[in-house]
Amino acid sequence: MAELLFRSWVTPDVATRVSSAGTQALVGSPIDRSSASALGQLGIDPTRHRARQFEPWMAVEADLILTAEIAHRDLVMTEVPSMFRRTFTMKEFARLATHLRPGNYPDVIAEAAAIRGMHGAVLDDSDDMPDPYRDAINKARSIAQQITDTVHATVSALGLWPHNHAIPVPTTVPAVAPRRPKPS
Repeated sequence: MAELLFRSWVTPDVATRVSSAGTQALVGSPIDRSSASALGQLGIDPTRHRARQFEPWMAVEADLILTAEIAHRDLVMTEVPSMFRRTFTMKEFARLATHLRPGNYPDVIAEAAAIRGMHGAVLDDSDDMPDPYRDAINKARSIAQQITDTVHATVSALGLWPHNHAIPVPTTVPAVAPRRPKPS
C-alpha cells in the first residue's frame, strides 16, 4: 500500500524511484483483496502490483528504506549494517519528520538519523504498522489511513512534491456503512 500511495503523490517530474519488497513475500502474488479494495477507494489501481522478496542488494541501492515493522527494520540492518542511518520504520520516519528542517532529501534523511531517539521514549510496538493481509476490509481501511498519514509526512519531509502540483491533504479512507439485514 505504501509504495502505491507514494507513487500516486510523487509524479514523474520528481526524480525518484519507489519500490517495495516483503520479508516473507508471496513472490509474484497481487495485493490481497481487502488492501486492494482500500486502495481502490482512494482512487489507486493496485492491479499491476506484484509481491517481491527483500534482497540485501535492494537496501544497498536505496537512499532511504522504510519498513512496516521494527522487526523488518532490524532485519535490513542485520543484512546490511551500513544502512543503519538510512533505515527507519514508516511510523518512525513520519514521527521524526515533524522535527526536520526542509532541505534536499539526503540532508533530511541524515538529520532524521541524527535525531533518532532524541524526542522521548517510544513504546516497543508503536512504530509497527499493522499488516492488513487477508484481514477484514474495515481493518484494511484503517491501516490504509495510517499508511496514508505516514506517506504524506514522508513525502512532505523529503520535499518530493512536484513543483507544479499542490500538496495533497491526506484523504480519509471512506467508511462503508454495514448492510442492514432485510426483514424476513
